[in-house]
Amino acid sequence: MFKQLSLFGEIDNNIARCFYSNIEKSGFNYQEVDIGDITFKAGQVESVHRWYRLTPSYAPSLVRFLLKDFGITKKDFVVDPFSGRGTTIIECQKHQIMSLGTELNPLLQQVGDKSLIWDTSHLNLVHTYLQEVLALLTKHQDSSLDLVIEEFRTTIPIIHNVFRWWKTNVLKYLIICREVMKEKKYSPIYHYLWLAINKASLDCANIHRNHPTITFDDNHQRNINVYFEIQNNLNIICNDLTNLKEQEICFSKNNSVILGDSTCDFKSKINRPIDFVITSPPYPNRYSYVHQTRPQLYFMELLQNAQQATEIDLQAIGGTWGRATSILQNELMRVPDEIKPYLCYYNELRDQNILMCNYATKYFIDLWRHIKILKQVVSHNFRGVYIVGNSRLSNVEIFTEVILSKIFEHEGFKVEKIILFRKRGGKKHLYETAVCIKS
Repeated sequence: MFKQLSLFGEIDNNIARCFYSNIEKSGFNYQEVDIGDITFKAGQVESVHRWYRLTPSYAPSLVRFLLKDFGITKKDFVVDPFSGRGTTIIECQKHQIMSLGTELNPLLQQVGDKSLIWDTSHLNLVHTYLQEVLALLTKHQDSSLDLVIEEFRTTIPIIHNVFRWWKTNVLKYLIICREVMKEKKYSPIYHYLWLAINKASLDCANIHRNHPTITFDDNHQRNINVYFEIQNNLNIICNDLTNLKEQEICFSKNNSVILGDSTCDFKSKINRPIDFVITSPPYPNRYSYVHQTRPQLYFMELLQNAQQATEIDLQAIGGTWGRATSILQNELMRVPDEIKPYLCYYNELRDQNILMCNYATKYFIDLWRHIKILKQVVSHNFRGVYIVGNSRLSNVEIFTEVILSKIFEHEGFKVEKIILFRKRGGKKHLYETAVCIKS
């Protein structure tokens, strides 16, 4: 049995023993590492990373640890097929390493890609923009939302129950700021204005920012100041850009985050063999990245109809919202013979809850599809790390790290080791692990 380190204090629990025992029985090499806080919180005090908050994302320090541990250099090509907030690609750019991220969620793709543009040439326009919007917000202080919509020839977000998401005056001010952003004279700083307004659109909403979800806060008494939020976001962006320039850290046109589905069209997005992957696919914990970004997806006009968010979630690994749930609860999903032996949860979860069994099974089928495509585009000396978490569905343990490792080996990869970084969140016995592989 593996020794329980003081990293987690005393663990005298059947679930914890089961977790460690499962790794031990798998035969994979195992290592415990403490590199401090690797949650999104650490990134909220680091340049560029703090331009957007995605609570399920990992810390920049984790990427730096892996870059060093792998010995990645400027000659290498790093890919993050589940880019999320774009942490891996941002850190690669800071280290002048060529990289590419792919992301299914249009909002996260835009956030990641726009966060890679580091140009101080036109930052004087930020002051001009702020002056203009302040004058317009003052002018329209007593105007109706309908009047503003008519004057700017725009529409309110097509999200369901829009006025539950934003108070009317807050939405009015956000829309004014968004529409001014589109003026041609601000095109040199459009990406920075977009990032600042995107962040403000959620920070000014009638919500609680839980970890990792958001929930409505219908009766809040907060004094929401749209102008202050956007001004503060822009000040942070400008300060970060200035500091990057002083450090002579420049952006590269070789780095980007593109829209793509890593389970089906991944190969077509890659123009050279992949040397390294540093990524964190969704966990099998029923968290929907699409569902939690709905207000921004609609406010930033990235979706054309009210059903589109549900359709994107349907494509996502671990998609659990709307029609995705309806489809999964119909009948027991057939498991491909190739990976069925590795799904150790299957029989127990099938008897407990067909919906949850189907959800977990779809999750691993989707990852299997990705791994099969990955095999076709890696270099001869390829290495990768997939940061994942275990979960519990209907009180049945899902040992993601071991199941994923076995699927990797089934497809011809070698699993070097499984690293345990930390115990997750405030919940008991949920672990963050990294599956380290090579070709």
